[in-house]
Amino acid sequence: MKMAHDPEKGAPEDDELVEEVEELVIDPDHPPCPRCGWHNTRLSHTKTMVDTVLKAFSVRAFRCRSCGNRFRTVRRVKKARTA
Repeated sequence: MKMAHDPEKGAPEDDELVEEVEELVIDPDHPPCPRCGWHNTRLSHTKTMVDTVLKAFSVRAFRCRSCGNRFRTVRRVKKARTA
């Protein structure tokens, strides 16, 4: 995928604009690391009683795979619909 707009080719095509917008969508399963800003994060193991209590309020611990920073953030989980 092309990252920069080439002025010799003219205006970008609609498909290229859609791809650029799709890149900006944030994945709620991978929040950005507050230290380095990367989205290469994963859920961290529950280590303490504080983690267990916060988990009840949808505050989960994450670990950045890029810099190793452990941080907490709200993780909204979709509730299953019942018929």
